[in-house]
This record gives sequence, C-alpha cells and structure tokens, in this order.
Amino acid sequence: MKTMKTMKTIGILRARDIFLLLVLISLALSCGSDDNGMDCPDPTNANCDQVGEDPQDDDPQDDDPVVLEPTLSSVAPVTGPKHTEVVITGENFGTDATKVSVSFNGTPGEVLEVTDREVTVRVPVGANTGPITMVVDGFDLTGPEFVYELTYTVETFAGSGEEGYEEGSGTEAKFYRPNDLVMDSGGNIFVVDRGNNAIRKIAPDGNVTTFAGGVLGSGEGQFRFPRGLAIDSDDNIYVADSGNHRIVKVDPSGDWTLIAGGNGIGYVNAQGTAAKFRFPTGILVGEDAGGSALYVSEDNHAIRRISLDDDQYLVGTYAGPTIANQPGDRDGDLVRAKFRIPQGMGRSGDGSILVADYLNHSIRAIDQSAGTVERFAGGDIGHLDGNRSEAKFRGPSDISMAGDGTVYIVDSENNCIRHIDSRGNVTTIAGVPDPEVKGYKNGTGDEAQFHWPTGVLYGREGEIYVADTFNNAIRKIIPLE
Repeated sequence: MKTMKTMKTIGILRARDIFLLLVLISLALSCGSDDNGMDCPDPTNANCDQVGEDPQDDDPQDDDPVVLEPTLSSVAPVTGPKHTEVVITGENFGTDATKVSVSFNGTPGEVLEVTDREVTVRVPVGANTGPITMVVDGFDLTGPEFVYELTYTVETFAGSGEEGYEEGSGTEAKFYRPNDLVMDSGGNIFVVDRGNNAIRKIAPDGNVTTFAGGVLGSGEGQFRFPRGLAIDSDDNIYVADSGNHRIVKVDPSGDWTLIAGGNGIGYVNAQGTAAKFRFPTGILVGEDAGGSALYVSEDNHAIRRISLDDDQYLVGTYAGPTIANQPGDRDGDLVRAKFRIPQGMGRSGDGSILVADYLNHSIRAIDQSAGTVERFAGGDIGHLDGNRSEAKFRGPSDISMAGDGTVYIVDSENNCIRHIDSRGNVTTIAGVPDPEVKGYKNGTGDEAQFHWPTGVLYGREGEIYVADTFNNAIRKIIPLE
C-alpha cells in the first residue's frame, strides 16, 4: 500500500512539473519574439523586444513605424522671375504639406502642392540667384541653383518721342538721334545728341540743357555727328566726334581740347593730331601696363589706344589689324584678332575689355593681361537667350557694366535690351526681340518697345538708361523685385 501511494505522488508531481514547464516555455517564446504585437511581460529582460522607439530594440522593424528617406531627382524650371511655379520631383516626400519647406537662396517659397513624388512651390519675391534647399519631415535636401530673374518696367526719362532740339524738363525736351550716355559723380547724365551735333546734360531732377556743341562744324566747340562718350574720375568727358574723325575732351567747366585726329579720314598711328581715324564710334577710359589710356573703336575694324599719362596723346593700334579696312572675325593675340565694325565697350570685373562687335553679332573680350581676344557671347545672327556660348544677337552696339558683374547690352537690330549675368546667362530684359517690331511703348519689360536703341548706361540705383535713337528719347528701365 505504501509503495503504491508513493508512486501515485510521484506521478502527480511529474504532471505538475510538466505543466509548469509548458507554461515557462510559452512565456519564453512570447518574450523571444513579439511579432504577434503583444508587449513583453518582463520589461527588464534585455533580450525581450519592446513596442515603441527603444534603442535596445533588437528588431525595430517589427513594431516601429517605417520612415523612408526622401530623395530629390530633378527641378524644373531652374530659372525665372518671382512667382514662377517650380516642380521638384523625387521620392518619399509624403503628402503632408506642413512637413515640407522649400527655400530659394535662403528665402522660403510658398509650397502649393505635395505628393509622394512631386512638390510644387512658388518662387518668392526677392529670392536672388542661389541654391534650392528642401526640408522634408526633418530630412535636408539640396537641389540645383535657381537663377532668379528680375522683372522690369520701362518709362520715358527725357525726350518727347519727336525729333527736335529743345531744352526743358523730362519729356518736354527734344532730342534728335541720341546715341550714347555717361553719368558723372553728381548723378548728371550726358547724352550724345548726334543729330543735333551736341552733348546734352540731364540733371538728376530731369532738366535737359546743352552742355557742349550744338553747331555742325569742325572748329573748336563744334561737332559733326558725334557718336560715343566716356568719362573719367575727374568728370572729364571724352567725345568720339565721328564725322570729324577725331577725339575731343571737354572738362566739367566746358573747356574744350582736341586730343587726337581731326586731320582727315584714314588709319595712321602717330601723336595727337597727326593720327588719323575712320569714323570713331565707341570710347572707353582705362588702364593697362602702359598707364592710363583711351580705347577707341572705329570703322577701321580696330581698337585704337591713346595714351593719357604724358599729355602727348600717342595713338597706336591696341587690337585688330594694323592695315585699314581689314574686317574679319578671328580670335587670338591682339595683332591677329579681327573685328567687324566694333562699337561700344565696357570693362568687366576681371579687367577685361568687352567689345560690342556689331556686324559679327557678338560680344568679344580683350584679356589685357594675356594680350588676347576671344568670343565672350554670341556669334550667330538672330535672337536667342540662354548660355552666353549659345546666345544670339543682331547688331549689338553698346555695353554697360554693373558692379556685380552683370553686362547690359543694347541689341540694336533686335530692338531690345539684354543682360548677361555673372554666371553667363543671357536674358532679354526689355523690348520685343524682333527686327520688325519697332515701336515706342512704355510698360513691363516684355511689352515695352524700342526703335533701334544704340546706347545703354547702368545707373547708381540699378536703373538702366537707354538712348532710344529713332524714338528720339532717353528711356529708363527700372528693376522690380
């Protein structure tokens, strides 16, 4: 009996042990894997997976939300004015617009629409050119550079649109074929009034008077169809007196000095009045290894140099052929280079001289340090904006430079004003770019009309003045953010 009772007790204990063992195995299995979504019953167990953001989580994908990193693949367009709608494509942007921000050169844009693969944003006012950056749910992304285009409005600054010769304020005054412009240290604008054989002065308040000339002739104080102007740091004005084939200096008081030429038409390098020119057109004050100088473009298809340091006014050929009437289109060193009716000039930030090479429909660059000439922009006749190496012009005639490196160009035969920014992008800022569209209309840049403009001047406040030659007016282009 006793033996049987002992065996029965052992059987009960074994059954209990088996039951407890099964319970422990079940608990161990639930702690080892929580794929069933249950919390671990023992949070102190380092091997037990927890629900939530636990740095000790041995398998976070089985219970934490999955966040895929966003990527940016393309942006279009990458240039435009304010309020341009830009589409950014990529992946994993989500659909919550509150978690997406886009900035243009650090200025936040307006996010219009967000899908998982596309974000539409509006360019803000005053963005300026710079990189596109995004923040998507905490992830930082960087896109390409966006070229911000200013918008412009055009108005008449002086002149009535009718040819004539009258003094007066603003649009009460009359001009006859204005051709070029410069500004002195006091903000006065001087205009070559070619048809009136005069240099006119426009005061900052808009009042127009005659500064020099006004009589057709070849004597002192007289001009014959002058074309170009330059001004130095002392406010001395230099005149390309084209019809007299000479260069004249007029100081701030109006005193007149013959610098070079005036001894008939030709191509002679010599001192002062012994030198000869052929219809000098553009003129620029500058410096080079030889000191201070005037650079003069002319119909000998060359750039001439006049020394200023010694008051001897020695004239030489600076760039282009040394034989008269040798037009061409050739880059290379200063002697081998060729131009075809070079006209207005400007000095770039790196010290190069930019030349409006009229009949080569291009902008040429003279590297003064290297002593070479190369194409800077254009080369094919037509009208095309874009990279300067691909852009097209039709008879560019003048250049003016801004402090930030922007080049402003009168594209005369296209009846429009272009600019080349510091990144080499060519843009039409005012006028209808068509040789057949010749008009006189103020308004926004793309609606305004010009008629064979020939001179351009970048002003102190960012405004651009244009000698609108066949409209007998000085137009003003005002940038709008």
